[in-house]
Amino acid sequence: GSDGTVYVGSWDNKLYAIDSADGTSKWSFETGSAVTASPAIGADGTIYFGSYNDKFYALNPDGTKKWEFVTGDYIYSSPAVGSDGTIYVGSFDDKLYAFNPDGTKKWDFAAGSKIFSSPAVGTDGTVYFGTDEGKFYALNSDGTQKWELTMASGVLSSPALGSDGTIYVGAHDSKLYA
Repeated sequence: GSDGTVYVGSWDNKLYAIDSADGTSKWSFETGSAVTASPAIGADGTIYFGSYNDKFYALNPDGTKKWEFVTGDYIYSSPAVGSDGTIYVGSFDDKLYAFNPDGTKKWDFAAGSKIFSSPAVGTDGTVYFGTDEGKFYALNSDGTQKWELTMASGVLSSPALGSDGTIYVGAHDSKLYA
C-alpha cells in the first residue's frame, strides 16, 4: 500500500495487512476459504482480491468490507486495476470479470475454460490473459474480443507487458512466448 502496508493472502482463509516497518499485523479479514493470489490496490487505497469461496472482495484500507461479488467458482487469479479504475479478475467459472470501483459489474467475458492467469492491462486499455486450455486473449476495454491465440498448452502464468508493446507469457509447455 502507499503507506508501506503489505497485504498477503493465506491458506488459513484470511487476507492480512502487515506493517512493513516492524512486521506486526494491522488487521486480518476472514473469507471462509483460501486466499491464494496477491491483491491489487486501487488509487484510493482499496484492496481487491478473490478467494476460493467464489467471492471477489473490495476492502477499505482499515480492513472493513466495501463490497463483495459472488462468481461461479474459485478465484485463483490476482486482479488488475486499469488506469480508469476498472478492476479485472479471472475465475474458475471460465469468465474474466470487469468491475467499476463501486462494485457494479461492467461486463464479463466467457473464455471457455478456467482462468488461473492474472490479467494485464495495456496503456491503451487492452486486457490480456490466458486460460488453462491454452487460449490467450486480448480484450478491448468494453469486454469485446480483440484477438485470441491458441497456445500448445495451458496458460497458467500471468502476462507481462514490455515498454515496446511486446507481450510475454509462459505456458504449461515450459516455454516463454513473446
